[in-house]
Amino acid sequence: MSLFFVQNFIYSQADTCVHLDFEAVSGNKGEEICIKVRVSNFKDIIGFQFPINFDPRVVIPTGVNSLNPNLVGFTDSGINMDTLKGAIRVIWTNPNNDTSSLADGSILFIVCFKLIGAPGECSKIIFSDRPLITEFIKRFPIDDDREVCVIDDNPNDEVCIGQPNDLCVISTVCGTTTNTGTITIKAWGGREPYRVESQNTSPVTNTIINNKGDCLIINNQTPGVYNFKVTDGLGKDTMFTVFIQSKSSISILNNSGYTLDPTCWYTNNGRIGITVNGGSGTTFIKWLPINVYGNTNINGLKAGKYTVEASDSTGCVVSKEFTLRADSLYAEITIDKPASCAGKCDGIVTVKAFGGTPNLGGRYEYVWNRNVWNDCQSAVTCTIDSVCGDMFVVIRDRNRCEDTIHFSIPNGTELKNQISIDSIKCIGDSATINASLFTSGTLNTPITFDLRDITNTSIPGGTTNGSDYKSKLIPSGRYYLYTRDNLGCEIIDTILIIPPSRLSLLENQIDTIESCTPGGDALIDVRGVDGTAPYSYSWSNGSMTNRVDTFSAGTYTVTVTDFNKCTTSKSYTITKPVGPMITGINVTDIPCIGDKSGCVEVLFVQGNTPVTIKWSVPGNTAKICNLDTGTYTLILTDQSGCADTTSAMIKVGNGGVIIDSTVVMNPSCPGKSDGLIIVFARGGSGQLSYTWSNNASSPVNASLKAGTYIVSVDDIGGCPPVRDTFTLVERARPSVSVKNLVGISCAETSSCDASAVVTINTPDSIVVATWSSGEQFRYTSNTGTLLDTARNLCSGQQYVIISVNDLCSDTFYFNIPVPPRITLDTPKLVLIKPSCFGRLDGSITVAAKGACTPVTYEWINPVSLGPTITNLGDGYYKVKITDCRGCVHFDSIRLRQPDTIRVQVIGGSSFDVSCPGQKDGKVTIAWNGGSGGKGTFNWTPNAGKDSVLVDLLAGTYIVTVTDKNNCTGIASYTINEPPPIEFVLSQIDTPKCTNDKSDFSVVLATGGTGLPFEWTIDNGAPNRVGNSVPLFSGTYKLTVYDKNGCTKDSIITVPDPIGNIDLDFGIDIDTIQLGDSIRLIGIITGQALIDSFLWNPKDFVSDLSSSDSYVKPPVTTTFMLTVVDENGCRATDKVQIVVENIRRFYAPNIISANGDNSNDVLEFTVGPDVERIDLVEVYDRWGNRLYHIENPAITNGSVRTWNGRSRDEPVNPGVFVFLAKVRFRDGFVLVYRGDITVVR
Repeated sequence: MSLFFVQNFIYSQADTCVHLDFEAVSGNKGEEICIKVRVSNFKDIIGFQFPINFDPRVVIPTGVNSLNPNLVGFTDSGINMDTLKGAIRVIWTNPNNDTSSLADGSILFIVCFKLIGAPGECSKIIFSDRPLITEFIKRFPIDDDREVCVIDDNPNDEVCIGQPNDLCVISTVCGTTTNTGTITIKAWGGREPYRVESQNTSPVTNTIINNKGDCLIINNQTPGVYNFKVTDGLGKDTMFTVFIQSKSSISILNNSGYTLDPTCWYTNNGRIGITVNGGSGTTFIKWLPINVYGNTNINGLKAGKYTVEASDSTGCVVSKEFTLRADSLYAEITIDKPASCAGKCDGIVTVKAFGGTPNLGGRYEYVWNRNVWNDCQSAVTCTIDSVCGDMFVVIRDRNRCEDTIHFSIPNGTELKNQISIDSIKCIGDSATINASLFTSGTLNTPITFDLRDITNTSIPGGTTNGSDYKSKLIPSGRYYLYTRDNLGCEIIDTILIIPPSRLSLLENQIDTIESCTPGGDALIDVRGVDGTAPYSYSWSNGSMTNRVDTFSAGTYTVTVTDFNKCTTSKSYTITKPVGPMITGINVTDIPCIGDKSGCVEVLFVQGNTPVTIKWSVPGNTAKICNLDTGTYTLILTDQSGCADTTSAMIKVGNGGVIIDSTVVMNPSCPGKSDGLIIVFARGGSGQLSYTWSNNASSPVNASLKAGTYIVSVDDIGGCPPVRDTFTLVERARPSVSVKNLVGISCAETSSCDASAVVTINTPDSIVVATWSSGEQFRYTSNTGTLLDTARNLCSGQQYVIISVNDLCSDTFYFNIPVPPRITLDTPKLVLIKPSCFGRLDGSITVAAKGACTPVTYEWINPVSLGPTITNLGDGYYKVKITDCRGCVHFDSIRLRQPDTIRVQVIGGSSFDVSCPGQKDGKVTIAWNGGSGGKGTFNWTPNAGKDSVLVDLLAGTYIVTVTDKNNCTGIASYTINEPPPIEFVLSQIDTPKCTNDKSDFSVVLATGGTGLPFEWTIDNGAPNRVGNSVPLFSGTYKLTVYDKNGCTKDSIITVPDPIGNIDLDFGIDIDTIQLGDSIRLIGIITGQALIDSFLWNPKDFVSDLSSSDSYVKPPVTTTFMLTVVDENGCRATDKVQIVVENIRRFYAPNIISANGDNSNDVLEFTVGPDVERIDLVEVYDRWGNRLYHIENPAITNGSVRTWNGRSRDEPVNPGVFVFLAKVRFRDGFVLVYRGDITVVR
């Protein structure tokens, strides 16, 4: 699985990606730098693998260290370095199958690099998926082990080589076999500017390099040796030699057998293969932008551009760009029929795919997201029906590439309700919902409305008038209005009736205790809140302000009314301090006049103690005695100043109680309680008491209903009480009935011409009938039965009030019926729209319902009589309907015309002819409006019958679109054609030698689709106009391209060369041992005399003036010989001599050192690959040096050294250590160490 890298530097809590980061550093050429590899979000990881990519021409890895010890089993054996391909492979798996976690920012390991590139060069140090896939395996508690994403926190990390302080010059060359060699010189360090001077007669160079790192390029040089001197601004200079080899330049050829475009534009299975020829020495390959090195074949590529750079050992660089192509899929969606409305799936859609790799005949596979029976396995277009809403279709081409096209089916009719709500002013009120249905098209009547509550229960009682609806009064809450037209299209509106804020009463200041003195000073201050300001206030005592401070004891109610007449009320009880209260008087009369044995005793409840008692006679106790007849007054006063007073009479006792007289009044009207009984009594002893059967206790018994009442009057003298019985009689109630109800004549005008008759049976003499219409009749002579008729009644609930004797009255309610309202009979309404936009051929036919016949129809504009009006265009038309009663109803009908037919050329899908003379123009149109239908297309000239014309020549194309009603729309489009491609060629010279080339160029190109122009030879790499290409002798196909890829071909011929020469060593490679020599024999063929022999390298060649010579290289070397004949023609061949470096150095492990001339000394045996021995040393086991010699003589492969003595004394037998530093002919120096045993 390929791992994607994401540039993201903010870690979220849900971030499971492992973050990698380099701490990149830079340095100078030749230095070693070390880079820390850090990790974050390294949680519960059980293993990982990833590569680190670098440019091996700029840096080479030297090792790793500081491997994180918290990762069990993570050692340097898991880190592999590939310096040729620029990759470090890092692999680790926990050997215990356990997880590891590291703190954020932990060092995973440190990798070190040596900087080997030129000053100023940089190498990216990046993570990637090449040459192995990056994987981090995390253990999850639920999903077990699985990969997690990896984020390179800084994918632009790089290591750069700094500028040197001292003067530094680097040169590169590109070899040639003619005169096209190139020398590139760059200078750094010291002080600019830099002067470059050639030390040869040619090329003559005396040039200034102004800035550090700038380069001087010398072109068109022949093979050979060139010497240069570079001097900086401080006068410091350096001299160097460059050698342009007689080598063909680097060429990069496409390996067509390997290169392959990706299957699809989104797959990464493309690949590129190349063959690299020419150049000097080993060729280095670099691919951009994927930073892959050393490979001639790369795979796993997506469509796009890739550049390969090839550089040889002399620094010559050639690049070539490759483009992998994969056409994307796309499609045109045609809505053949929109869905009738939202939720009604009767739409029809056609899709046509383009691009990709179609099957034969331009066919594709189509798979729909629904209605799979409409899928098409192989078709140019594919149609699906019975669809609506959001859709998608998957299109696949021959390569199984696919794309998903999302689209939406429009609705032919979009129903919408305009909702209004009668506002609720007060809590507990109800409101009505009003809805008016409308659409951009024509409403499909009749319309049904269904109002439901939150329990989905329908709410009856609403009224529907065509497309209008009004609900009955309903309380606040959430409701759903289902509206459906005649086609079954339905919309659901959610309606929220929000109650107003509840009017409340705020108590600002309250004092509900009245003082005893002066009294009437309790305070209540309230405010209205919420509801709708302003507020008014009404108190039960008649006050009209929010603040009242004159309350006496009692209960008071305040009512707050807001602007909407909403009310809230609250009652308050005002109390007075509990003062002393006299509860009774005990009087002891005197039995006889003149007797002073009378007593008066007050009975009371104390108030705020103490209480003072003050009688009208001396005495301040509750009971005073020794009193004569008379009246005695008492005042009780408490500490608060509250007082109570009473008086008592002492009299002489007498006989029993007598009722003198009575007053009796019956109730005035049936059911009333205004009867009255008064009893007048005298005599008895003391105060008389009255006890009634209805619990009254005074001589006056009032507010009585009809019935029987008994009274008992008693004194305190022990005489029996006096009883009496009274009966109150109720007046007879009139009998009333309302009949003969006749309704109003017209509902439309709300006339008040209804009538009703009331019948009254009563014995009363005066009768008055008052109707709700205001009619009133008074009858003063009554025979027992009266009839009264009202003739001005309105519809709805009415009433009549019957009064008798100008005293009693009663109200009787009844309902006046309403005749049917005249309306349009919607099912009989016939609308015929105008056939086309602007035409006057529409008509309307209406019929009334709720009217009595005959009915007349009058159309207002235009004026017409009868139910049908014709010759109509788009607009509103009013009709007046009158029935037999003269009731009139006005109505209007909207007649809509079809939209204009609008024809539009789709610019993005209409194309000019691509190339001169081609027949690939395209016109794509889209149309809408009109009366719909499939539509027909008539093109001038006749190039097809569809909305898309392809394979067209240049010209102007006019289309007329006709809908199902023969309405038309017109559009035109001009297809242009580029002019022919014309070009001018350079003169072609005849080559002088076999390997010579003749420069060829397209000097000028015009016409076609314009700049930029390119040209190719035999379909090879493209070249810019004005650029030259060297060609060998032969015939070539020339193709010139414009910016759109339009071409014009031609044949060019390069004449055969004047001369011919060839050189062949017979072998390409041979092997010798280090220190040996080998004979190379170059066979020359050709007619001309040889002028010179050029060996490269010259070193190790015994005869530089012949093609037959011995060579003795110290290391593996490729020898190249170039021979030049008298005509200057050259032939070159090369052979590689592989030098095997078997190190032939042999040491003994024992010597006798006894003077018998046999094995007496430490003697080494060497081969011819050994140049010399720099030193030999011998040590004892304590580290003491016993022997030292430098550069001992080599005689016939033998080197005699230590003789087993130290300081001229023989050493004791034992084991010693020798060290020998050996220098070989290939420059390598090796140090050999070993044990030597001395015996005697």
